[in-house]
Amino acid sequence: MKQNFIVVCHGCRGSFDAMDTTWCSCLVTERTLVCPRCLGCFCKAPSTYKSQFWARAPKTLWEKKFEEYHDQGALPENPDPGSVKRPLVLVVDDEKAIRRVAASVVESLGYGLVLAANGEEGLELARRYKPDVVLSDALMPRMDGREMCRRLKNDPEIAGIKVVVMTSLYKAVRYRTEAQRVYLVDDYVVKPLDFNEVRRVLQKHVEEPVAAEASA
Repeated sequence: MKQNFIVVCHGCRGSFDAMDTTWCSCLVTERTLVCPRCLGCFCKAPSTYKSQFWARAPKTLWEKKFEEYHDQGALPENPDPGSVKRPLVLVVDDEKAIRRVAASVVESLGYGLVLAANGEEGLELARRYKPDVVLSDALMPRMDGREMCRRLKNDPEIAGIKVVVMTSLYKAVRYRTEAQRVYLVDDYVVKPLDFNEVRRVLQKHVEEPVAAEASA
């Protein structure tokens, strides 16, 4: 049975079925839906509009988006450790769709990219690649992102790596405080992911330390 997802265009205020429309080709910040009535996309829509849209969007729409996202291809293979581009970001998530959108942000910034599907693999790749930042889901099977972060921070060889957690749990301050105190998390971004917010946090933990070292 076909699933409908009726939304209101932020521009013309007309209603349309998001499951039937197409994606824009702006690729300035992210690929977004085109309203079939006014033919406008919501790339320039307020962040609250986009956040509310993706918070309500069914899983099938997320899957549809990332199947068509950018090059429509498979996730890239991890490069040889000796040939990775720096700065380097390790993305860890058990959901392929989330790995793909996070990977697109990393690549748009020109950073190197390594991908892992769970905490155990993420910890292994962190030791192998020594990334500048780990961008990880909080809740995953086998070993979640918080436990991966705790182990990483307690390993002297990789303890300096910044860990940013992707989660829907940390909207309340007390959860963020606990994550920083117990699991030693450096920062977080809230799901559903906002392209610009992920970019801001990555730049904060990659480019600001580099600038500080250069001016020292």
